[in-house]
Amino acid sequence: MRKNNLALVSIIIPVYRTQEYLQECMESVLTQDYPKLEIILVDDGSPDACPGMCDAYSSSDSRIRVIHQKNSGLGKARNAGMEVANGEYLFFLDSDDKLDGPTAIRKMAVYAVKTGADIVVGSYRRFHGREVSAVNITHLRGRKDIQTVDFRFEGFYRYGHLAYQWGKLYRVEYLKKFGLRSKSYPFTQDKAYNMECCVYEPVYAFLDESVCLYRINEQSVSFSYKKDMIRVWTAIAQNFDRFCCERGIAKDYGDLSAFHIFFGSFYVVKQELKKAGFREAVMQLRKYAHSPFVQTCMKQLAAGKYVRKIHAWRWKIMIRCASVLFCCHGYWLYTFGIACLLWLHVDDRITTLRYRKKRCRRPGRGGNV
Repeated sequence: MRKNNLALVSIIIPVYRTQEYLQECMESVLTQDYPKLEIILVDDGSPDACPGMCDAYSSSDSRIRVIHQKNSGLGKARNAGMEVANGEYLFFLDSDDKLDGPTAIRKMAVYAVKTGADIVVGSYRRFHGREVSAVNITHLRGRKDIQTVDFRFEGFYRYGHLAYQWGKLYRVEYLKKFGLRSKSYPFTQDKAYNMECCVYEPVYAFLDESVCLYRINEQSVSFSYKKDMIRVWTAIAQNFDRFCCERGIAKDYGDLSAFHIFFGSFYVVKQELKKAGFREAVMQLRKYAHSPFVQTCMKQLAAGKYVRKIHAWRWKIMIRCASVLFCCHGYWLYTFGIACLLWLHVDDRITTLRYRKKRCRRPGRGGNV
């Protein structure tokens, strides 16, 4: 592999309270066989041993740079890394995750050049302790209808591969051309960022091989109770809607906002059922419904707008029926329905179906289990 003919890849790793996992993350990066790497560690004001660990890594390897900043959140930490990155491509990696084998970056970089893609979407595996899932394949490879409602529904909601910021290789020229920067929301900032990327019609390429190991970290933001769930969730959709209106394309991408609002109703109820119980879940759902923007989106879906354009008939029926119930103020029945889905572990089964047969050995450096 000739180094001079390869594109420089900048790996941006925001670091905050992950001293327990940072070594594993860095080992997976430092063992990559791709010779043109720039590694940017962004210490986001971490109060543990992480700042010192970052400096130690920088001192031991000339490819590593460190940024120390006051705690500003994941989105701003990623932006800080983007501002100093020199690579032709960017790869975002969370510091409690790791790359899946030493060939992960090489596979993505070679595929990016081969396809001319603006965004290469890699597959991934999840792990918790010694248990490792099989590969969560993208389900989108080979599709030509990338500017359709169904493609976006599959990518952002049914399977979620377009929603994550980690595990993707972004072409810097494309990001700079449209001024695309990470979002500063306390959660779901990945999806908000990629929704804006989608508006500018990037060339996508999908890699079935796993490039990232996603840790099931119950202490992370993804698995914690979100006090501002309703405010932040609706703000993401409203800001995206405003983003599209300013560009005169609101009608083209309104499905992303509408489906985001729909799934928000599920997450609002789900987290309250787990923490506070049925009655509080109903109260929070009512509160969610008070937003005029939420009402508009749910009415659109209840009338079949956007829903008619997705292909999965089970989802069509479920979204249409649930939206009608929501618009009829059937909040108790709506909550009861979600409680039944959780009790029957339907959401877990949907997640499991995204993966191939599970295996249960720790992944080695070669990415095998």
